[in-house]
Amino acid sequence: MPLKNAGFSLAETLVALALSGVVMLGALRLLPQLQRQNLQLQSQLRLQEELQQMLNVLEKAVRRAGYCHGVCAGPSLIVGQRCLLVRWDENSNGRWEGPEKEESEWYGYRLRSQRLEMQRGVASCEGGGWESLSDPTMLSVHTFTITRRASQVALSLGGASLAFPHASVTLHSLVSARNQR
Repeated sequence: MPLKNAGFSLAETLVALALSGVVMLGALRLLPQLQRQNLQLQSQLRLQEELQQMLNVLEKAVRRAGYCHGVCAGPSLIVGQRCLLVRWDENSNGRWEGPEKEESEWYGYRLRSQRLEMQRGVASCEGGGWESLSDPTMLSVHTFTITRRASQVALSLGGASLAFPHASVTLHSLVSARNQR
């Protein structure tokens, strides 16, 4: 009995190699696009997280605004053009410690040079010494609006990723400010 040859012929092997080469070439062309989309999605999520953290800080400040364990004088929440000033009795001593005090209970938030900035102990949104709440190497903040509606404050915060400038996010929040004066 003759032995039967097992395996592929040379022609079958060459066809298989050619087909697998075409498939690999297609996959190699698709891989950079998938990597770029993945990086863009990660950048978008990071941007949204950063903006959400900053919005949480603003919401907390608005909720605290006006708290006083006694008799505090003056407005507790001042809304300006791309600026928010708030006051609350952080140490519950019955008064708002003014901007001249080391432990001042006056806080400011402003948009300047595409950065959201914050400073303790301010009576206006002018001047220096403000610290950035956003990383200027990662994102640019393009929207910071505050609208007061009776006992509610509408906040909008928007920014764009510097790595992917077309990746832009704007977040909105409506905060109840019960302590406002």
